[in-house]
Amino acid sequence: MLLIKDRYEEPANTKNEWRSNLFLLVELLLVFAVLWYIVDWVTVTARVYHTPMGFDTEHCYNLSFNSLTPKSALYNPALTAEDDVDALLEITERLRHRPGVECVTVSQNCYPYNEGSSGAFFYLQDTICVTAHQIWSDPDFYRVFRYHTVDGGGPDKLAAAISDQTLVVTSNVTDRYPQLNMSDARSLLNKEVSLTYPDRGYHRRIAAIAAPVRSSHFETSNEWGGAFIGHNLNRDALINDLGNVRYAQVSLRVSPDADHDFVDALMEDVDRLYRVGNVYLLDALPFSDIRYVRELEDVNEVKTQLCILFFLMLNIFLGVIGTFWFRTQHRCREVALRMAMGSSRRGVFLRLMGEGLLLLSVAAVPALLIAFNVGIAELVDISKMQFTFERFLIAAVFTWLLMALMIVVGIWYPAYKAMRLQPAEALHDE
Repeated sequence: MLLIKDRYEEPANTKNEWRSNLFLLVELLLVFAVLWYIVDWVTVTARVYHTPMGFDTEHCYNLSFNSLTPKSALYNPALTAEDDVDALLEITERLRHRPGVECVTVSQNCYPYNEGSSGAFFYLQDTICVTAHQIWSDPDFYRVFRYHTVDGGGPDKLAAAISDQTLVVTSNVTDRYPQLNMSDARSLLNKEVSLTYPDRGYHRRIAAIAAPVRSSHFETSNEWGGAFIGHNLNRDALINDLGNVRYAQVSLRVSPDADHDFVDALMEDVDRLYRVGNVYLLDALPFSDIRYVRELEDVNEVKTQLCILFFLMLNIFLGVIGTFWFRTQHRCREVALRMAMGSSRRGVFLRLMGEGLLLLSVAAVPALLIAFNVGIAELVDISKMQFTFERFLIAAVFTWLLMALMIVVGIWYPAYKAMRLQPAEALHDE
């Protein structure tokens, strides 16, 4: 009677096992597709964040200046706006000779992590207006922040190229203009471009091609601020175009050895060294603080998204681990029978692991087809990075590894406990 019962039970058990595996495959497929989407977003965000900025603000400070008011006892009413500009330039010259200061620059609304949006333009092919972020500064700007050329040249090369008659542009300044049929702007090197339209008499020569930069760690060089047009900011422009020294920014770089209590020591010398005429040094701010303010909103947004994704991934982890944990626990009889038939613990363990990973690999095939079509349909974030096969593959590999880890964790402990049971004990419990 027992033999007949076992013969009837065997097809039923096989059918139940197939049904269980089918449901498990569907679960793994759905989880894999969802997890791929999450991993893709995380990897893209991380890759964008860790991409080189194109400049270096370590050991750099931004200085702000102000003018005395008529209420001040030291105010000189005879001094003009031109005198104020000369005073500012005199102070910057004194800063250049301060021990520990490597270089000083004067710019307007264009220093790194600046939230300003000043733009510049020039015309190509008579009618196409190329617009980009404006770097309006003296030549030392490129030395202070260590910008470099697209071919790997140092900041000195860019500083030597900029003048009243020349421009510096980034290699991606023409990327938003497919009608130009240019792969990049390198072909514009040493060519003249017009700064006015339709009058063609006002020209500048492009003297250097700079490498693209980024305006923050959460933006790419393809977004605003990544491509720039560099103009020279001279004394006449400071007088005639700005009109007030408060609109000018002075930035400097100090040597690493001198970057210790630099601001405190600098501000102690304001009255003695850094007040000329009606102009005085108001404050000095490290670029780490400027970066913090600039990226605070993005940081908070990413943190919020990561918290949501962490909660979702935690549920996925617990769900997958719990499924395989429960499944392995209910296979104690099978483990006992295999060990009673002479199988080693290592062999049984590897078999259980292999079955789990095989199920994952089978489910991954249709899941990856779904994920790839989601990417092709641009249902993922493509504002930071184009969807490519490389991007798809990186997320796929990380997703498979994460799910493999879940499966291993879900199988290992219950399998370990089952293999430590004596076969007779396991069969009795069943």
